[in-house]
Amino acid sequence: LFAVVISFDSSNGFSVKNNRVFVGTPVKPVRHKVSECMKTNLKTLTISSKVEDAIAMLIDAKISGAPVVDETGKKLLGIVSASDFIHKEVGDGILLPVSGSEQDIQTYIYTAKKMCANSVGDIMTNEVITGTPNMNMRDAATIMAKNKLHHLPIVEGGELVGMLTSSDVLKDILHTVRRIPPAAP
Repeated sequence: LFAVVISFDSSNGFSVKNNRVFVGTPVKPVRHKVSECMKTNLKTLTISSKVEDAIAMLIDAKISGAPVVDETGKKLLGIVSASDFIHKEVGDGILLPVSGSEQDIQTYIYTAKKMCANSVGDIMTNEVITGTPNMNMRDAATIMAKNKLHHLPIVEGGELVGMLTSSDVLKDILHTVRRIPPAAP
């Protein structure tokens, strides 16, 4: 057996040990908390909001998704995104099969409900994956990547306190990348 051992070189962020390669940034990453990066001045919707009004609000606010809250504006009930409205648009006139597995049938019902939606309550996703203000950005980004999310509502004490978007994650990554010194010649 042959093992190469190279100690970590802070100038290039590369090391090899026991036939394994470690590549990292030569600076200690700053682990921001979600509370430092999330948006707190949120545009929200209610379950009774009309679909047309919700679409107009998203367009006017230049956002692609919004949390759905109760009448108090504090309790998160769901979330809507542009893709929810796209389901409604492309679904016009489609015939959905009524056979298959229980999961297939539930998917057909879900799709039909979105196609026929008149209110945000009919079209929203109500099983929402959330984060907390105290989690670090890396953990939040992992949740978003694993679940293919562009919006992560941030909840504390049962109340909506913010929203983390993929743009917020990119800004945090850029902040870290800009701290990396240039490569040695």
